[in-house]
Amino acid sequence: MLFPGKEALVIKLKKFLSGLILLIGIILTLTACIQQKPVTIGFVASLTGSTSELGVNGRNGLMMAVEEINDAGGINGRTVEVVVKDDQNDPETGLAVDQELYEDGVSFIIGHMTSNMAALSIPFVNSKDMLMINPTMSATTLFNQDDHLIGVVSPNSDQAAVIKASMVKNGGEKKVAVIYESQNLAYTGTVKDGIAREIVPLGGQIIYEEAFLSGSNPNYLDITQRVSNTNPDSIVILASSFDAAMFCQQFYKLKNQTPVYLAAWSMNNDLLLQGGGAVEGVTITSLIDLDSRIPTYTAFREKYLSKYGAEPTFAAVYTYEAAMILFDAMAEANSNDPETIKNTIIKKSTYQGLQSDIIIDGYGDASRTIYEYVVKDGQFKKAE
Repeated sequence: MLFPGKEALVIKLKKFLSGLILLIGIILTLTACIQQKPVTIGFVASLTGSTSELGVNGRNGLMMAVEEINDAGGINGRTVEVVVKDDQNDPETGLAVDQELYEDGVSFIIGHMTSNMAALSIPFVNSKDMLMINPTMSATTLFNQDDHLIGVVSPNSDQAAVIKASMVKNGGEKKVAVIYESQNLAYTGTVKDGIAREIVPLGGQIIYEEAFLSGSNPNYLDITQRVSNTNPDSIVILASSFDAAMFCQQFYKLKNQTPVYLAAWSMNNDLLLQGGGAVEGVTITSLIDLDSRIPTYTAFREKYLSKYGAEPTFAAVYTYEAAMILFDAMAEANSNDPETIKNTIIKKSTYQGLQSDIIIDGYGDASRTIYEYVVKDGQFKKAE
């Protein structure tokens, strides 16, 4: 038999324990809900206009990575969701959509895809302690910077060196003419300047250069005529696949016999479709090995072909790899903190890409093999 005072105490204790158990249950439920909240990332690229091939292919590669990670159970049990934004290849628009993502609570962005977008976007990402994973912005000026940018692409100086070597092989490094797109000057300008630096020690120089603005109906014929009138040993076109194809069409009409070189920006199927016979014999740098038989790449290629009905481009490959590096770091660190993820990526440094290992240095930069192809019989064939 309990004393009256003790009976009341027992009743109060039971109520307290019941309330405590209920509170613990609520906390555990809320914790489980928080843990299962999806991981949301942003993807920002040009999805419309003349540079959209980069953005569309990049988006395709990203969605394959997201599908793959979600099918495997997500990141520590959390599914991945993507908010897609079109930067229209305009820096002001790019900054605006980056701000929208930040205001919506998104801390990680995969993108942008063209180097001209970096001037406004990277300072913003830095100021807000976000993290941007860069698939294809390769302007040399973006490298060796302590910022909130992790890249999986080589600097443009690597492409310039390959183009120079090809010119030397063909005896055309002395007098070079360059046509370059001006909106993406951060890319085209650094490739152009890199070529100039490479050929000067060999007694070469850029004897003529002309810029044009993509999407503004440039007079392709007039520009090609001015280039041809300078009698160069080599012609370099630094532009999207569409614009490069249009210039090649005009050189073809002029019966041009001077070797033409393109940078990796032009390296996709649109060049072949738009250029037709006019791009036969053109030499082009490539950021991927189209002939790779590495199992991870062939499996990706077959799945991409089945899903999208086209060959994967370097933009698709690099964006897939960028996403997988981000997801790997998130899983390993079990964190959504951008600084923690950045440090985790840099500390690990070596990642298995679709074709080869990707080595990321202390600045978050990568350097990778550049390949060289020639258009032959309407296809990209590896240069000998």
